[in-house]
Amino acid sequence: MPTQAPINILQPFQQQLVGNWQNADFEGETVGGPENPLSYNIMPLPEKADPNGYILKNFRYHEKLHFNDDNASNTLAIAAQAPNRGGQIDQVATAIFYEQQVQFAEGPATGNVVHVENGTWLWLPRYIQQPGPYPNPFPGALVSAALQQPADILIAKQIAVPHGNSILALGSIDKTHKFDGIGESDDSYLLPGAPVIPDGGSPFPMLALPVPVTDGTPPPAVLISNLNADERYSTARGNPNDFQNPNPDFTLNPNLPLQQAVHCIKPDHYMHWHVTTQQLSNGKGIVTNVPFERRVSEVTDYIADYWMLFKGTKKYLAYTQTILMRLTINKAHYIFPHLTCNTVTYCD
Repeated sequence: MPTQAPINILQPFQQQLVGNWQNADFEGETVGGPENPLSYNIMPLPEKADPNGYILKNFRYHEKLHFNDDNASNTLAIAAQAPNRGGQIDQVATAIFYEQQVQFAEGPATGNVVHVENGTWLWLPRYIQQPGPYPNPFPGALVSAALQQPADILIAKQIAVPHGNSILALGSIDKTHKFDGIGESDDSYLLPGAPVIPDGGSPFPMLALPVPVTDGTPPPAVLISNLNADERYSTARGNPNDFQNPNPDFTLNPNLPLQQAVHCIKPDHYMHWHVTTQQLSNGKGIVTNVPFERRVSEVTDYIADYWMLFKGTKKYLAYTQTILMRLTINKAHYIFPHLTCNTVTYCD
């Protein structure tokens, strides 16, 4: 049975998430807050009226992120444990719930809510199953290392958004292994210094497959993209009322805002974890879409990296995520990366 879990049962990265986060100026800096966030979004939208068949939402944003704790009085979403029974072994899904709200930080809709989301972060260790339909609410002994949950799928992120998309992404968290003189391991998820944030992947559309035709016209022998991506993605437009691409530097390197945030914060330590719906050695996540979305802008994959940054008594949460979307344009399927990144400050 699912049971309420005290915070100390959670995995260390989950414990660090508990509380409230939002965009705020970094200590001693004038960036990071709602007026000047180090964030970025680039999202493709199908648009029949456009000669290229799509347009872009390209903007900076700020957000509020809330991870519920045992003392939350305004919600039923608390830390919880839900055993998945296997007969002799339980996989105990230990969860922390979150709520997210995102607002435009620039453009004609500045201040408007652009995205809401809720979900859970799961830790998935395995325990020896306790007998009976109403066992002790807390897990028993951990299974042996050979039967333990594979390390590459030890954590998961469940996401629900009101477009009619749901995502289950699997992954892992980095840790160091330190051994004493008698062979005992002292594992730590707290890594020294500042992380090296890699450059972000290209947001350019990738040509996929021709759309099956029904009028007898054969598909083209060679698939040629005529989406005008070089101009649309790489240059700022001259019209000040056209917010097609106000951040061309971020488009060229979508993780540049995170690199700038790390430079400003100069963390002493950090944690890093990664989740994806793409195939891993021991499992694969999944994405589901409502029929309308499957037809016009289907989400096919989700990939995300998170860094918890520690500087003195302050802590910050930086992330970059890529959502791959399949759009149908000019009788061909294209895979468009929808990229977002931000760095928020712990405020409670």
